[in-house]
Amino acid sequence: MSKRPQQPDSSELVTAAVAIEEELRKFESLAEEVRTGPMRSQKNLEKMGKLLNSVADCDERMVAHMRTLLGVLNQWRDRQQALAAEVNSRAQELQTRTQVYQELMLRFSELGQEAGGLSAQMQQVAGMTQQGQSATPEEIISSLQQVNERMSQVAENAGKLASDAEAQDFSDVARDADSLRQQLLSARNRANLLQQKLHPANA
Repeated sequence: MSKRPQQPDSSELVTAAVAIEEELRKFESLAEEVRTGPMRSQKNLEKMGKLLNSVADCDERMVAHMRTLLGVLNQWRDRQQALAAEVNSRAQELQTRTQVYQELMLRFSELGQEAGGLSAQMQQVAGMTQQGQSATPEEIISSLQQVNERMSQVAENAGKLASDAEAQDFSDVARDADSLRQQLLSARNRANLLQQKLHPANA
């Protein structure tokens, strides 16, 4: 990023403006004398010559003050433009960061939906083990195996999301994704225990 222009001193602006106003008043007064002064004698002519010289001097001083004022205004303009550039840069950064966040949250939402579906499927399989169900242990074990594999995959995706969110410096998304991963791994462990209980030889 380019170096920000030094903030101009506001007193310079005030001083230059006051000086211009004072010179303008002098210029107006001298101009009035030149406009109305008589030129009927040598003394009048000499005085008029001095007045014209004074007007020229006053005009030079006023131009110099105007240059000073313009210089200060240019400094303020440069500072404003530099700040505007920084604001625009941050606006673009906000747009980019918002897009990244939305993409991360979309992935998290999809994982959450998958996890919810797996939880319902796990409850269904667990219900098959209750008394009165006609499902065989092999059928239950097969269903548990499918849920187990899918939980492992979703947990792995949640871990990938946590890493990506951390790399993008979105710690809240990373924390939530890791929490979802832990929940899935815990549920997978329970599924493994149930599977071992039904068929210890598959442990």
